[in-house]
Amino acid sequence: MHTVPTYLSDLFATKFRSDIRKDEHLYHDPFNDELIRLQLDTSHVTKTGSALAVNRGLPRFTIKKTGEPIRSRYPKYCVVPSTITNGEIREAAKFRSYKQFPTIVWRHINGAIIAGAGQPEVSWPPRRSKEDENMIQAIINSCEKNSNRIFIVHAGSDDPAIKNYAKHYRDCDLEFKNLPGINVVSRSGRMLCAINSTKCENWFSKLISTHWLQNLSALIEAACCVVTNIDEDNRSVLVHGSNSEYQTSQIITLAKIMLDPYY
Repeated sequence: MHTVPTYLSDLFATKFRSDIRKDEHLYHDPFNDELIRLQLDTSHVTKTGSALAVNRGLPRFTIKKTGEPIRSRYPKYCVVPSTITNGEIREAAKFRSYKQFPTIVWRHINGAIIAGAGQPEVSWPPRRSKEDENMIQAIINSCEKNSNRIFIVHAGSDDPAIKNYAKHYRDCDLEFKNLPGINVVSRSGRMLCAINSTKCENWFSKLISTHWLQNLSALIEAACCVVTNIDEDNRSVLVHGSNSEYQTSQIITLAKIMLDPYY
């Protein structure tokens, strides 16, 4: 006789999923599945010391294991060009906000890729990071030869320091999107919730005063810029925010939704 489980944790599916997560690669690994789907790996990923390397398929990319001593906010594994060493990653991370070195997050069927990173930690007097510059050039070189330039989308306002540093990248174009900071967007969201929680007159004028639609429109426009460069111009794109990792994630996520039916 079958009985209904009292707790969700008693379900077979829950227990089975828990066992899978202990050694997920033996059953089903969503990370590897995504690598195969995006043609970043056409076979499988195997452990080689402290990193994960692609055996066959496209030798241009390698899956690196993050963690000590980088202490980045990235997930456990990241995709980078195969010519980049662990030492270069550590040095490049020092030059990027939140230690978020350039990493590949999506690949178009035409070979163009979307990469994300923290913004460069520019300072006065100006300093350079050869490792960071090498990573950007390696990303360009690792793509299909449809375009030999990369388009950099900076979510923040026009910054002369970032503009000057971008000149050290040999094959790039830079555009500033002037998106509002996370604090401004959060305040706008709270104002939107406030006018929706109570009945009020002049609702549309109050909606406009929250600037929510303007903020949303600016974010969508930035994502469309990524889509145009990837899909129409066959050009890879690097996205980084302005002292905010959320802007980078939002732009990349929206672009992936627009480009990839899978999402």
